[in-house]
Amino acid sequence: MIRRTTRRRDGAGAAQGGTRRWAARWTGAGLAVALAAVGLAVPAHAATETFDVEILVSGNGAATGAGTYEAGETVELTATPAASHVWGGWTSAELGWIGARVGSFTMPEADVVLETTFRPQMASLKHAYRDYFDVGNIYSNPQTYAPGSPNSATVDRHYGVMTAENNMKPDQLLPNDNIDPETGEFTFNFAPADAFVDQTLARGMKVHGHVLVWHGQSPARINSGTTGGTRAQARANMERYIEAVLTHFQGRAVSWDVVNEAFVDGLDTFDPATQDWRDYLRGGPNGGFSRWWTSYANGADTAAGEHPSDFLYDAFVLARTYGPETRLEYNDFNVFQSAGKARAIIAMATDLNTRYAAEHPEDPRPLVEAIGLQSHNYINQTPAFACSGHTRLPQLVDDAAEEWRPGACSDHASVERSLQLIIGAGFRASISELDLQVWEAWNGQPEGDDRAAYRDLTDPSVADRISRGEFDYWVGKIENRAELEAIQAQRFAEYFAVYKKYSTDIDRVTFWGMTDQLSWRSTHNPLLFNSDFSEKLGAAASADPEKWLGLRAPVTDTSALERALAEAAALDLRGGTYTGRSVAAVKKAQGQATAVLAKGGPQAKVNAATAALREAVAGLETKPSKPSKPSKPSKPSKPGKPGTPGGPGAPGNPGPPRS
Repeated sequence: MIRRTTRRRDGAGAAQGGTRRWAARWTGAGLAVALAAVGLAVPAHAATETFDVEILVSGNGAATGAGTYEAGETVELTATPAASHVWGGWTSAELGWIGARVGSFTMPEADVVLETTFRPQMASLKHAYRDYFDVGNIYSNPQTYAPGSPNSATVDRHYGVMTAENNMKPDQLLPNDNIDPETGEFTFNFAPADAFVDQTLARGMKVHGHVLVWHGQSPARINSGTTGGTRAQARANMERYIEAVLTHFQGRAVSWDVVNEAFVDGLDTFDPATQDWRDYLRGGPNGGFSRWWTSYANGADTAAGEHPSDFLYDAFVLARTYGPETRLEYNDFNVFQSAGKARAIIAMATDLNTRYAAEHPEDPRPLVEAIGLQSHNYINQTPAFACSGHTRLPQLVDDAAEEWRPGACSDHASVERSLQLIIGAGFRASISELDLQVWEAWNGQPEGDDRAAYRDLTDPSVADRISRGEFDYWVGKIENRAELEAIQAQRFAEYFAVYKKYSTDIDRVTFWGMTDQLSWRSTHNPLLFNSDFSEKLGAAASADPEKWLGLRAPVTDTSALERALAEAAALDLRGGTYTGRSVAAVKKAQGQATAVLAKGGPQAKVNAATAALREAVAGLETKPSKPSKPSKPSKPSKPGKPGTPGGPGAPGNPGPPRS
């Protein structure tokens, strides 16, 4: 809907459907003629030039501020969206605004046309993905849950699982000073973490634990110095720590990051057939730092097969021992490096699971159950899609697209290709720390690293600030930084399309922060909401990627349904093995599943058909075996002649004893 309105300076509004008036008007001219006719002096200021402000409104909402003004006046603006709608900001060719979210401006010596848009509010993320996976965010401090705050309202509306940004890390639960330097005794500080966990559960949400073993944000005395510097000391401390933490939070966390960021950065290629993943752990021959590696190397019996990398295996075994009810995950960044880091992580997790299965045959579960892809990614460097030879979403992929354009893909390094490798190796996945940064490198953001210098992408005061120093990636590609909001939204939509397509094997997608300004990388503008919690374009794109990408049907993951159909087809349902009633149930479920696969439908329908078929197969009843007929008693054989087969004196039948 488009409406044109103007407002008289006295504030009275009037709708106008005519063309825009470009010419300035002169007020007071008639008064000047009348005064001259009667011989009175004309005031020098009687003739005043005025200009028009015109507002074009698109969508369901109302705006004020149109009217006639003198240059230099302050024009007050309001934009009020209709119920369940949000405001998209102002644009103006005359003012140089694109996407600006302002409440006033100083009138120039020219007419001004403002355009403003209203669009439907984004859907609740936890409801939009209820049939796919959990959607979560982080708890940073008490303000996250503060009653009446926009933070708390955003959590309530969108998220179903929460991760503590810091409260459950080792240096928070066990500060270094809480380890006695002489005795090594631990004194835990669970209060802040308990407050987070208790409030989260009280709000009806799940808790993901982050993190047990990490080279960073861990007390030095747990794995170095006189209290933890040897292999034996470090392992004993690890067991004490994991036992205490998992026992304390028993039944309150659905999953844990057991080990975090053990691999070195920049692992672009890795070949598990010719390379050893252990060589690429932090502290190993390829660099990086980890006190866990160093302590486990100090005293390792290499002749007996001990290795510094054993800290990973110990951590997961101890977590399974003391937290058997939780899902155990390995978490790292740059897992999108499909040909490199992802392959190394998969090799590590596979080896740990193989070793555990051999040493603990009584436990049918894999030791490492899921791999967390942190996803602190750059919108211009990390494509969502594998290319056409591998993708499940070929209608969205453009093999020739530049890395920042819609449809960009890579088999060497992309979200989809890494998910394929992880799932194909038998692991589940979590998107554990999602944010998509708009600037091209860690230190390339125009505002620098100072959060105080943060600006929304649509802030008109920095509209042309798109580079800093030599970091000029976007120069020549965009003219205004507000354009990045749409590019980022496109990438968010593509990411969530991929997540949907692999949702059967994804447990959760967790955003790492509430708003751009509250993000740990605030000046990279990496999240869904502006500093005032207003929705960026990426919000709607994430909640409804199909609409953003122009898809008519919902993106669904039918892989589990296809596997269930294949397993059912492999059964012999023709013979007399199973009861007719249970066979009929399987065939009915097969027919329904086949129809869903052919006709499509929402993920809930796919999930229901999959569950029904699996339930029917599990319910197959074996026919009872028919009792065999009793055999007739055999007639006694006649004694043979001496020396004949079977007769007295034959081999094996010596005949009556001799006297």
